[in-house]
Amino acid sequence: MWNPFNKNKDDKKEELPSIPGMPDMKGMNMFQRFAMRRLMKMSPADREKAMKKALTPKNIEKNKGEILSSLEAMRKAGQISDDQYRLTKAKLGLK
Repeated sequence: MWNPFNKNKDDKKEELPSIPGMPDMKGMNMFQRFAMRRLMKMSPADREKAMKKALTPKNIEKNKGEILSSLEAMRKAGQISDDQYRLTKAKLGLK
């Protein structure tokens, strides 16, 4: 009989694509992990459409500090160059 609590180490976990700056899913709650998995399984075109809908000027201004800290961390880790950092800030209207 199938047991949902039985952790079988032989099962292969589904590999999700890696996106630079993606947060570690270990620190997320169940609903955040579910949403992240669903976003990562989307086609790139659908993912871009969803991100455009989420990144409205109102939402960007609301989360300005978090966005800037994420961009800075990505720049320091070498995931993005200084030019990409400046272009992203300009594109999002952050200064």
